[in-house]
Amino acid sequence: MPENPKAIDLLTSIDASLKVLVRMATANAPKPVADDADLDGKYGDPELRFNPRDWTGADFKGRHFSECPAELLEMAAETFDYFARQAEAKNELTDKGKPVAQYKRLDAARARGWAKRVREGKGRLAEPTPADANPHAWADAGGFEKSDDEVPF
Repeated sequence: MPENPKAIDLLTSIDASLKVLVRMATANAPKPVADDADLDGKYGDPELRFNPRDWTGADFKGRHFSECPAELLEMAAETFDYFARQAEAKNELTDKGKPVAQYKRLDAARARGWAKRVREGKGRLAEPTPADANPHAWADAGGFEKSDDEVPF
């Protein structure tokens, strides 16, 4: 049976259009939010292992979700969603053979759940340490007296 280039082009166009529609539908769909049972469970309050790229506030890396501001957690959730899509596209698996994407989506839902709790005053929002506010605070703690005229070496 000979190939019909027009039919193939039409089907390719339909396929591309459907993919765009699916992306638009999923982008506007409500994102999952972890419930209290999950957040109160063994894995419900993980440590934040990164600061989202667009986060301009204090450094909360290494803090538990419950100690972070809601705005940071929302950004982290979006980042976890992105990581999940990337892992899914690459078919990434854990050492035990489970899809990595499902764990990224769980982290996204937990971040949204803690953001909701923080907004309701139920989080343990930690005050940033002086080092968080000033990442160069370690240099200031060296005992050198600062002067515009002097260089400490």
